[in-house]
Amino acid sequence: MTHDPSESGPPSTEPTLTRRTVLAGAGLALAGGAGLAAASAAAAEEQAVEGVALAPKGSTAVEFRFRIAQSGSAGEAFTGYGYLIRVHGLPDSALFAGSPPNDGSALLTAFATGRLLRRVLDQNVHSLDIDGALAIYQRSAPGATFADPGSFQQGRLVARFAVTLQDILAVFAPSQGIPTLTGDMRQTVANRLQGGSAGRVFGRRGSRARFLATGLGRLVDPVTLNAELEMAGNWTTE
Repeated sequence: MTHDPSESGPPSTEPTLTRRTVLAGAGLALAGGAGLAAASAAAAEEQAVEGVALAPKGSTAVEFRFRIAQSGSAGEAFTGYGYLIRVHGLPDSALFAGSPPNDGSALLTAFATGRLLRRVLDQNVHSLDIDGALAIYQRSAPGATFADPGSFQQGRLVARFAVTLQDILAVFAPSQGIPTLTGDMRQTVANRLQGGSAGRVFGRRGSRARFLATGLGRLVDPVTLNAELEMAGNWTTE
């Protein structure tokens, strides 16, 4: 098309709105809306799932009972195993199959590994920094036993945490001490429970908690600094 000199002005440079551009714009709007709707639905579904071990901030979420074996050529490796004795949002029937509540009747068990980052030894008070991971398992039937640490690592994995701890050991007698563990937890895995608690999720991925435990420790090898610890504790929602 040429410009007619008789027209009053130069050719128009304004973009032409066509049916194709209208439809394309509508398609982008619909796609964006669908994406937002899907994201909103996913967020709503996540909020709708009822979680456990999610106490109000500053409150106790979980209590536990466990043992730790310190091993290695210089006491640099840690293996912890035990069971949960209270979980915010769960009844005792979800924690134990019968009585008494102990390792043999426990249904929610814990297994942890850690490595020594640094050690400061003084006269009667020692400090150890430990980095590790803690996993929570739901057993379909009881059967864990402290005589077999691996039995606490059986069942469905329902939660995993990254943990950073400080172990302060107060020595009160030769080869005996009182360990106190404090530190930070960050949840990296949160899965649904089964059985009577089916559909409920243990914790929430990304949540943080404060860890505390104490008990008794016994040095089993003064050369390698290997030790055995019997402890109980809890973690508190941050």
